[in-house]
Amino acid sequence: MAKYTIELRKVCDLYGRDTVESWFKEWNLEDYLTQDEIDVINERGTFNKDRLARMIVNNYYMREIGLETPALFHLAVTNKMFKIMEKYSYEIYSASIQFDPLVNVDFEEVYNREINDTGLSNSSGLSVNSNTPQGQINKNQILQGKYASQTSASEGESNTSSQSLETSSKRTKGNSGVSATAQALIKQYRDIIITINTNIINDLNDLFMGLY
Repeated sequence: MAKYTIELRKVCDLYGRDTVESWFKEWNLEDYLTQDEIDVINERGTFNKDRLARMIVNNYYMREIGLETPALFHLAVTNKMFKIMEKYSYEIYSASIQFDPLVNVDFEEVYNREINDTGLSNSSGLSVNSNTPQGQINKNQILQGKYASQTSASEGESNTSSQSLETSSKRTKGNSGVSATAQALIKQYRDIIITINTNIINDLNDLFMGLY
């Protein structure tokens, strides 16, 4: 039985529980976070505004409101929730980022090695047929056709080159065991998820009478 104002359950009877719960939802994550961050929360499903409002009403259902009238209480709730969510919105986002709590080391090293192979080759050929040799002759004379009835000659030079890239990588992933044990990492992750709603509910305590 209320002594000073009115219990929250009576406010629910007067206005309807859905209406009272809606007072605790008159805020939007868009006021605090980017759309990309909100998409992460929605995709992971770690936070739900409706569930939070239901938990708040359940927690304070038998408590007397801390203001003279339900209308003043509604106004106080709206202002309080806006401030509270400014404080906790980024924690909600951080808790929604998907990660493996057993992994605190994850990096990859990539090594590249460039291989160049260049070669130079020369080739030449000379064929001489002289029916009436006139003594020793040099190559230039042969190429000019002097003192020979038939000559042929060829010279050439070629360059060959090739290039390749050799790549290797090394990935290190796991628990280094330096900052925390696997059990501690799991507990820390679970505590973050569980305590956000609890902290929000506790921060609303001053909207209700201290004696109950």
